[in-house]
Amino acid sequence: MKMSWWQLPKRKNVPLCVVVAKKQHGSRNVLVVEDNADDIELLQIAAKAAPEAVSFHIVRDGEQALAYLNGEGPFADRKAHPLPQLVLLDLSLPGMDGFEVLTWIRQHAEFNSMQVFVWTDSGDPKGLDRAIKAGANRFVPKSVSFVRGGLVGLVSGISKAIQASAKKEPLVRTVAEPQGVKT
Repeated sequence: MKMSWWQLPKRKNVPLCVVVAKKQHGSRNVLVVEDNADDIELLQIAAKAAPEAVSFHIVRDGEQALAYLNGEGPFADRKAHPLPQLVLLDLSLPGMDGFEVLTWIRQHAEFNSMQVFVWTDSGDPKGLDRAIKAGANRFVPKSVSFVRGGLVGLVSGISKAIQASAKKEPLVRTVAEPQGVKT
């Protein structure tokens, strides 16, 4: 498992990008936009346990996500920061929120076909509907109890979604509703 850390200028001990990968070559690349350290740690554990080779490139906010996607600043080296096949996007981010990131992705032709999975602990039907209308491909609840197979199942599902996309197989936009939430 490879892990790399970069630091933001003028901000100590704040990782700019964490790369979690079983293999550097031949793996599927996922940009994770998440500010919660606990959720990132859970993803790292799942990545270690999952049989699929999925590289998570983790950034902490919407501005970093756009810089990563554009290959700007510290993300200019595409060997170290390859263009992802999928974005796992938290909606509640500091600064530019996940809805703004999703809208930006869908407004740029070079990223418009990129899969975006909204990863949130919010069961707000209006927010989820807003994300789907903005172009999210799937909703993935953060609560492990709502994800079939736990977080390892999430990693496997991401790998399969990337593989289906590479084969040009259509993915149906779905919303998995958390238990107890009625729309």
